[in-house]
This record gives sequence, C-alpha cells and structure tokens, in this order.
Amino acid sequence: MNSLLLILLLAVVTLLVGVGVLALLLARPTWCAPLAGALAAMALMVTVTGMLVAVSRG
Repeated sequence: MNSLLLILLLAVVTLLVGVGVLALLLARPTWCAPLAGALAAMALMVTVTGMLVAVSRG
C-alpha cells in the first residue's frame, strides 16, 4: 500500500512540474528546447524511481 502512495505522489509531483514547465513555455517560447529536454529527463528519472520502489517493496 505504501508503494502505491509513493508512486501516486511521484505522479502528482511530475504533473505539477509539467504544468509549471508548460506555463513557462507559454511565457517564454524561446526556451522550448532546453526545457523539453529537462522535462524528458525528469520524467524518465521519476518513472525509473517509481518502478524501483514498486518492485523493491513488492
């Protein structure tokens, strides 16, 4: 049960950061490439961390 809550928390944090990045992209479109790369890297790290937690806590 705790692993599900942690994964839910990671998903919520990822969505909040994504909304922040979207707002920043709408305000400054010239930052599109660096922010897209940073967001993709963050999403990958959150996904891997969530999977590791889910597998290790079983």
